[in-house]
Amino acid sequence: MDRPVTYLRIDEPARFNPERLEHLCAELGEARAETKVADALETIGALVRQIECLDPFQDWGALKEPLEALIKASDLIGMATLARVARDVLGCMERNDAVALASTLSRLHRVGERSILAIWDLEDLSG
Repeated sequence: MDRPVTYLRIDEPARFNPERLEHLCAELGEARAETKVADALETIGALVRQIECLDPFQDWGALKEPLEALIKASDLIGMATLARVARDVLGCMERNDAVALASTLSRLHRVGERSILAIWDLEDLSG
């Protein structure tokens, strides 16, 4: 008996909260907000690369600090999906679920790259 094959879509769009960016602009002014966003993107990129280099199966504790920093930086500039996926990774660690952790870390890397590109594209569109 042939069973249907389910294909999982790994192409997930990056989602962010544009209201958070608007709030930052209103709070800091456009120039300072732009600097804050650029700094946060640099931090996010570095954290995503750092997390990629860690072996979660050797030391789950080593992931906790960069994940928490990633959540904070992502929330700051409205990268809602990235922050949520990072929280999901922490949840997998708390449950000691190695299979879910591996899958969720892969998702974090994909969403991280797409989120950074989405914000840069938004910056390019805004001039």
